[in-house]
Amino acid sequence: MISINFAIAAFVLGIFYFVVLLPLVPLIKIKIQLGEKAVLMYYPLAGLYKIFMDSIKKEKDVIKTINNVLRKNPNVVVILSNFIHKPLLIWTGKEYIKDMYLDHASYVKLDPFMIESMVQKGLVFSEGDFWKRQRKFLGSTFTFEKLTSRLPMINQVIDKIAKDDPKNNLNEFTSRITGEVVIQSFFGDLAKGFQIEEKDAQVAIVEILSEITLLPINNPFIQLKQMIFEYKSWQIFPTQKEKNLLRRIQNFKQVIRTMIEKRIEQLKNQNLENQDQMVFLDLYVSEYLKQQSQPDRKQEINIEEIIHQFLTLFFAGTDTTATTSGTCLYYLAEYPEMQNEILQEVNEIVGENNDIKEEHLNKLVRINALIQEVLRYRNPAFCPIIRTVRQDKQLLDVKMKKGWLTFQYHIGPGLLDQHFDNASQFDYKRWLNKGNIIKNDNGFVHIPFAAGPRNCIGQHMAIMEIKIIIAKLVRQFKIKLNPDIKEIIFGIKFLYCVEPDNCLLFEERK
Repeated sequence: MISINFAIAAFVLGIFYFVVLLPLVPLIKIKIQLGEKAVLMYYPLAGLYKIFMDSIKKEKDVIKTINNVLRKNPNVVVILSNFIHKPLLIWTGKEYIKDMYLDHASYVKLDPFMIESMVQKGLVFSEGDFWKRQRKFLGSTFTFEKLTSRLPMINQVIDKIAKDDPKNNLNEFTSRITGEVVIQSFFGDLAKGFQIEEKDAQVAIVEILSEITLLPINNPFIQLKQMIFEYKSWQIFPTQKEKNLLRRIQNFKQVIRTMIEKRIEQLKNQNLENQDQMVFLDLYVSEYLKQQSQPDRKQEINIEEIIHQFLTLFFAGTDTTATTSGTCLYYLAEYPEMQNEILQEVNEIVGENNDIKEEHLNKLVRINALIQEVLRYRNPAFCPIIRTVRQDKQLLDVKMKKGWLTFQYHIGPGLLDQHFDNASQFDYKRWLNKGNIIKNDNGFVHIPFAAGPRNCIGQHMAIMEIKIIIAKLVRQFKIKLNPDIKEIIFGIKFLYCVEPDNCLLFEERK
């Protein structure tokens, strides 16, 4: 009996050490070292998840608890928490954020999907020379000059979806627009009638990606599996939801593969000369065929990489742009005076019925101010992907150990009065002022598209697209808060977004 009790006690102590002491002790040491510059927000197992869920429950805003901590003590540079059994360091100080962005190689991104053969070969998750090749290959296609060739297509997509969509679900409405733009930018004419699961492809893929992301958030068992077994977790006691998701992913990947193979066959005997007019798929297929025609040349691009690149561009370019657009529309409804000022600007610069063209974009200064204020105040991607420390790492005055988790809370500095006047207030007009809007700036205070060598390659595309969405919708509709919705929440799906989805009404202007 004594041996059994001893074994039980040893097991309990082992669990206590693994779950509690292993992450907590190093966090306490950092707290002692940094004093008031660090805030300890540790919760056994729950960690960051509890911070977010409690914040939604109490503040109706998933990140307001963290923001309140920073505003109360603007000297805080790090929030010390945990992700199940691992220490999690959330960096909020601008110099620490800068150091992390400039030293990407010291960290490994934690794949939010944890599904093999999905996005690992895409631009976001690739590393080293493999990443450099991809960045160089895609970089020339994301210049402002080449992106403007897509303006007619973007105008057409917005007009069509604004007419056909019921507009009773804000997230679906904006995702239809941004998803269609990404799909047409990638596949061109092949995208016509592109459906998955008998839905428009952009809606179906957004739904699947959101379900993958929310699965571990809503199910602690799956979260624990992913934390311990990572990619193998999908094969270990899979739930029915996991099985269904894997089946759906394989199905839509096969649809994409078929489209790519079809385009390869079409281009085998064609010579595409105007690269400025090429869609992304044609660029990849042309390079793929070129490499195949040269037996002595290494085959760097294959069909699997093209699939990964499409999915990467889709999840990076659809949800972020859609959510930012949706939040901008919410604030237009929240502040009717601002909506009228922006409507007046659009009518004066573009006209009442004209498409938005290249010469209009830089003149839409009020729309740009709205976008910048939303990205400062409610950035949907308020932090980059969580990272694992690759090797023991000295980050300024803090020593991080291999295997710890960390990320840059890059929205944090922009919410402090030491960097912006009346930083806790939403005021788009601050961006209309001339001179230095940002105080005490080290170049990493307002970085909505990240910074450093791996900043967002699609940021010009995103801003251009959001400008056109806002300009066209505000001209066509009076955007109003839905009076039936009594409570607005800023929650999280894949990104930080306004909820519920039916919070806005779109009233046709006469």
